Amino acid sequence: MFLKGACYMKDLKTLSMEKMKQSEKKALNIKNAEIFDLNYTPNKIYVRDELEEVAEQIGDYLSMNVQNHILVYGSKGSGKTVSILSLIKSFKELNRDMKSFYISVREFSTSYKIYQKMSGIMKRGLSISDVRKEALEKMKEKTILVLDEVDFLKDLDVLYHICRSTKSNLVLLTQKIHWYKEIRDESIKSSMQPTQILFKEYNSNEIYEILKMRAEDGLYRWREEALKLMSALVTRDYNSDTRIGIKALFKLGVKNSWEDDHIYEGLKEASKEVEGETVQNLRDMDLIILHSLIKYNETNKAYTYALKSLDNYRGYSVSKTHFFRIINYLQNIGLLSLIKKRIGRYYTSEVQILLSDPTIVKREIQIRMEV
Repeated sequence: MFLKGACYMKDLKTLSMEKMKQSEKKALNIKNAEIFDLNYTPNKIYVRDELEEVAEQIGDYLSMNVQNHILVYGSKGSGKTVSILSLIKSFKELNRDMKSFYISVREFSTSYKIYQKMSGIMKRGLSISDVRKEALEKMKEKTILVLDEVDFLKDLDVLYHICRSTKSNLVLLTQKIHWYKEIRDESIKSSMQPTQILFKEYNSNEIYEILKMRAEDGLYRWREEALKLMSALVTRDYNSDTRIGIKALFKLGVKNSWEDDHIYEGLKEASKEVEGETVQNLRDMDLIILHSLIKYNETNKAYTYALKSLDNYRGYSVSKTHFFRIINYLQNIGLLSLIKKRIGRYYTSEVQILLSDPTIVKREIQIRMEV
């Protein structure tokens, strides 16, 4: 038994040494792997035209101390988060008295949780008024609050009190183009009245500049021609989603292989990874509705199936209006395409699923619902 154990330990050491050597070889062309982390905020970014408008609004707020709330729309991979965080970092370097908070609403989806995050008070049992008071105390000075994916917010208390009880400025980010329009509380709308800015999809030249910046900071060697081909393909085949381009750039950089077929394969692999992450981040209702659309591409049949599934898995329902809002959201994040089709005198809508592997949706449901 002892000899077997010694042999086993020897094998593990050999395996570890082999893997270390492989990893060292992979790292030969990597200057800084952190550059390719999608949550990383780089020191330099591509400054798109729309960002200049955001900068002007923030500059006016800091100079005149008058609330000038901002709502930024844009699809996944359009640079909303990284652009806004980089811009705020730059303003803070120029304005030492300025404070800022960044909150992912997907993670902190209620006003109570947001107040907790801002105040640093995470203990349970306190009323929302107590936690709100502590949070608002931290926002007496010039403060910018960024709420990313604000469409995940389950109540609007934080929006109302930030607008009414502080001089702080909101910067709201969302993929849902109709989110603000669908707010029914007119008192919040009248208080907020945000400047609405649309981040359009990047074109090929813009994506090339973004990938080039990442390559310069993160790699030792790359090929200009490869970056140009990648940029064109990301624009044409992947809805200008820079996340896919950045992931693929890292894969190619590790191999230091820039042939055309490797570029196509790298983008394909990166797209699958992004798809998987996108599906994992969907809310339960969105996920179940997406599964119903995969099963039935005709929306009326899919709606009937979704109602049964939602009741079965979660015990709740969804109106047809909200069902179509979720379809529009799923279309905005690149998971499907909605097509109008005429049948006789009437029109119906059919769905084209854009996932390369739709079975990942069923697997995610099985994991979450434990079925």
